[in-house]
Amino acid sequence: MNPLQGCNIEPLDLEACDQVLDWIVKGPKPSRGDDGLTWLLAHCRDGVTWGRYENSRWMLSSGPFPDLCPIPSRENLLEVRLFGERGEILIWRTDKGFQGRHLTDRLKQNGKSPDWPDDEVRILLGDRLMGGPKDGFTRVGAASGMQQAVPLICRNEDFARGRWPLRLRVRHYFEQDPQTGAVRVAATRLVDIFKEVR
Repeated sequence: MNPLQGCNIEPLDLEACDQVLDWIVKGPKPSRGDDGLTWLLAHCRDGVTWGRYENSRWMLSSGPFPDLCPIPSRENLLEVRLFGERGEILIWRTDKGFQGRHLTDRLKQNGKSPDWPDDEVRILLGDRLMGGPKDGFTRVGAASGMQQAVPLICRNEDFARGRWPLRLRVRHYFEQDPQTGAVRVAATRLVDIFKEVR
């Protein structure tokens, strides 16, 4: 297979993963470099926590909504993604500890968008306001009773007529088999969370 089109991937060892996990909760920024990481999505054993990078630290939904969103820790974390326009850090739990990868867009020589990525916009859970906004986070839900606290300021009018306005932009990277020509998605990352404006 040819190398992935449009991105660079660097594996993260246990020490690098620990530095990132410390950074999320309290610590200094690791030496990974700033890829415009703006958002955080942590899947924990006891819930989902969103975050936003602001004033040189991570603001987490566990602050304003502790009953819904757990504080990510080494004990409860299953997977965390720190993401933005230019890249993503992904860390996941394994039987031997945490592993990760740092994926960055490989720009064309003229500084424009990378070759061959394909962005997809997905609808996020939330067709009603459940609480907030508070500290830049809003608690949203659905008729099923499921809820989350997103790192956006939402108002009742955002959900007028049962709309589902919350969106997640996902970017796919491809590789091509040189013998068969078959193309497949080889890596996927998160890019942005936003409200669709109508």
